[in-house]
Amino acid sequence: MLLQATIELAHTERWALERGELQAPPEIASRLRTDAYEVTVVDQFHRIARRFFERNGYRAVWERPFPTGLPGHPTSIDIAAFNNATGSELRIELGVYSRTKLKTDSIKLASLTEEALSDYSEVVNMILLWAVRRTKLTRAEASKAMRRFNEDALRVSGDGYTVSPLLSSSADLFAAEPSHNRSVTVGLFEVT
Repeated sequence: MLLQATIELAHTERWALERGELQAPPEIASRLRTDAYEVTVVDQFHRIARRFFERNGYRAVWERPFPTGLPGHPTSIDIAAFNNATGSELRIELGVYSRTKLKTDSIKLASLTEEALSDYSEVVNMILLWAVRRTKLTRAEASKAMRRFNEDALRVSGDGYTVSPLLSSSADLFAAEPSHNRSVTVGLFEVT
């Protein structure tokens, strides 16, 4: 899956850049962020996935805006992919998994469904979320993640919209030390 590859790239790059750095002050060292930034993963996913989208007839854009006429930054969707042949727009929100993130992204996508461009009247709303764990991937862990995605999707579905988990995919990630383990699980959801 492209998102898993992107997460692997972002985490490995962060490790490579930090390798050999001077130590941080001990008072904060254990509290420093070690995972890749969400925006880094989304940016790299957009760059890598553009070829996939293009080969399938889509033009992907990052941070698709929804201008309101009000001052300030307009609401935006992480990635939108426009298909001229079908007159459709695929909207994708991405991020680190939590039930709260699933709910807020679902509400946002559902609220913007009617905001379609005239040449792209069919709107498909998707959410791609991931969770990185410091454990070796096992069948039990992967199954547990899919159960959680199913349960959380039921809990966050609201008035006028439904969240459906479409797939869950897990993979081991690069770990610099043989005794360390990291894995990622990605969940794909549709909001209708």
